[in-house]
Amino acid sequence: MVDANEYNIGTSTKAQKCEKNIPPVLLDAFALVEVKAEARGVKQALPQLFQYTRGIYAEQYNRRFAWGLAVGGKQVQTVFFGPSYALASPSMDIGQKSGREQLIKLLVDWSFCESHKLGYDPTILFNKQSRYYEIQVGHGNKMTTYYSQGAVIGVERLFGRHTRCFVASKTKPRPSVEFRPEFFIKDAWPEATSDAEEDHRDESGHLNKITAILGDDKSLNGKYPKYINGGRVHIKRRTTGQKTDMVEDNSRSILSDSICSQLDTALKERGPPLRVHKRICMKGIGKPLKHINSVPELICVMADAMECHWEIYKRCGILHRDISTNNILFTGSGSSIKGMLIDFDHAFCENDNNTVHRFERTGTLPFMSVNNLEGKVKKHTVLDDWESLLYILCWLGTYGWRNKSKVCGVGPDIPQGGISARAENSKTNASRQTTRTRYLKGQPRAEPGFKEISRWFTGELSA
Repeated sequence: MVDANEYNIGTSTKAQKCEKNIPPVLLDAFALVEVKAEARGVKQALPQLFQYTRGIYAEQYNRRFAWGLAVGGKQVQTVFFGPSYALASPSMDIGQKSGREQLIKLLVDWSFCESHKLGYDPTILFNKQSRYYEIQVGHGNKMTTYYSQGAVIGVERLFGRHTRCFVASKTKPRPSVEFRPEFFIKDAWPEATSDAEEDHRDESGHLNKITAILGDDKSLNGKYPKYINGGRVHIKRRTTGQKTDMVEDNSRSILSDSICSQLDTALKERGPPLRVHKRICMKGIGKPLKHINSVPELICVMADAMECHWEIYKRCGILHRDISTNNILFTGSGSSIKGMLIDFDHAFCENDNNTVHRFERTGTLPFMSVNNLEGKVKKHTVLDDWESLLYILCWLGTYGWRNKSKVCGVGPDIPQGGISARAENSKTNASRQTTRTRYLKGQPRAEPGFKEISRWFTGELSA
């Protein structure tokens, strides 16, 4: 296994794409090759290979994993980039016959194997001529094909969830007709249990339950994404001879049994987490907060989102646990504006007998409650989510909602002392009226309505 930290390699595409000169067009690249003149250059080639492979994930919306070659003189290493790790082969010395045979065998295997073994997703097909994607969503034999012109949210990291989001329609895009998407498709690789029945943080399961219970309540229409279909992704794989089976797509099934066994032995109990490929189709497409026009609209949107949060908690027994600026969208404008609460990846059911995951530290750092930051044995409750709402309003009142870096919760670094020190800061500042007032007054007035929000926020906390 290759450790990215050993080479001081970041994993975010968004922050470093321009700085590191990642090629902007990698739509057709299968694997990248980084070549250095000297044999010792293999180790020097790895950081650049990591860097550029992020571009493959960013540009290719149907890529599940990636391959690369690091070359130094006559030494060649194959690198496999999985959802949570990178694996490098022993060096092949192409100056020797055995090394040349190994490399030739590898290239032949790549040339004739199925596309899913190369890292492509057979359930997302790209029509090069008409420039649209065909995306299959469903479960078992009940599959529906949707059409999209591309991802509205792409992969920003080399490792992790690899979340991609598409707006889609059941009608194929045509050059002379305006494309009108009706559905929102989320494709991701979250951590999960191998047994789907024991997967207590399954977003598709949560949304299915919420839609079944609240679907007929017209007052909540448009305030949460309605579940249409989806779940764990399965792909066709050849097993023995010409026989094919539908196999669940996860971070272990993409590797051979022998490699999985070696990983388990080498890493023992601290091995990479199981990540399962999931895809959900939802009804409801919203806009991010940065497009809101006024403070009254912002307040209406936040009120709608938290009303929906409470109804879901009260009537469905599901707690969201990640209230942040990224997870609240809106539809409409003016008097018809409506807030929408999204992203139930970290949610859990109140009546779930498995309580271990309830004590996890989850959420977006600037908006996490003190209890959540401190990581106490107290479980996450509905009050933690409401505390997050207060931090969001303070944040938006301070920085504004059109600030591209700040609206997503990208704020100050974690203070010295780590997350527990940040928890202590939050607790201390929230209890001091002078600190709150001085902090709010000392920030730049990013929005015309800043005074209204800061005055409201300061007054509420003083009550």
